[in-house]
Amino acid sequence: MIGFGGCGSQARSCDEGGRVGCGGSRGPSVVQSYPSDMNSELFFEWDGRPDAGEHVSGEMYAVAGGPPYTADDEPEPEPTGGQGRPRTIGAVAARRDGALLGWAWVYEDPDHERVARVQATYVPRQVRRLKTGYYDLLPPTAEEFEMVTGLYRRAADEARAAGYRTLRWGGRDTGPDGQAATALNAHGHGECARYWSTEPATWQPPAGLPDVQVHQLPAHLTLATVDAEISAFIDGHAAHINAGESIRHENAEPRALAALIAELVTRLRRDHPEVTELTIWEFSDAAVRQALPLAGLRITALTMDYELPLTPS
Repeated sequence: MIGFGGCGSQARSCDEGGRVGCGGSRGPSVVQSYPSDMNSELFFEWDGRPDAGEHVSGEMYAVAGGPPYTADDEPEPEPTGGQGRPRTIGAVAARRDGALLGWAWVYEDPDHERVARVQATYVPRQVRRLKTGYYDLLPPTAEEFEMVTGLYRRAADEARAAGYRTLRWGGRDTGPDGQAATALNAHGHGECARYWSTEPATWQPPAGLPDVQVHQLPAHLTLATVDAEISAFIDGHAAHINAGESIRHENAEPRALAALIAELVTRLRRDHPEVTELTIWEFSDAAVRQALPLAGLRITALTMDYELPLTPS
């Protein structure tokens, strides 16, 4: 999913390693569709062409009313094992009354033989991001939950038919990716990140934190000390922080970092009473992970990597 939903960067698994290829995709240019089990108006369409993802991305860009899509618009994945972008197996498009509702890129896992990965996009959410320049952090709709499960079910069918033994995806355990895992009997095989939350109105400053000298910077809600800085993005009644991008520190001791986070919550309550929840997405930073519970936040969701065995049908 887009935004804070995936493991590590948006299209990577929890682990890193060398690239190993496997098998060919099913049919070079076959487009097949069948209705959702949950709603007869929702159809899932498979395209096994190597450039299937580019075709459906172009359709999504047209929905957004932006300039024509080109392959240059697609972000390059981080290099793995000296290779470039993973090989596309195909793409699944979800349509309601003919209109594109979402799609999933299905590609080879570059690190494991006969393993495919899938990554879903909900078009209304992505279109809002393209138009505003910001990630859409609104809660998933019932339609999005249904769509993601259907996309992953179809991706599993096609990957199985092409000879892959496992399908993997990443996402929040409480979101559409986690629900799809439950519906398809996939299991979590790696925790990638954590969502920490608190409600500023009822949060209490933890005792025993050190005093820190904090000053506020002009950009958004940004607070800084001598050796750390934190920024929050406010969207309606929610404040969000991506720790990898918006918490910066140099040799900051976890308790001092916790004091800075606590000051941010204090100012949210004082200056932004409309904010009812602060959520911080944290990964791969031990100091931040230690600081968050010290600042009075609790884990409310996990970003997981899921694995679905593809037994022959």
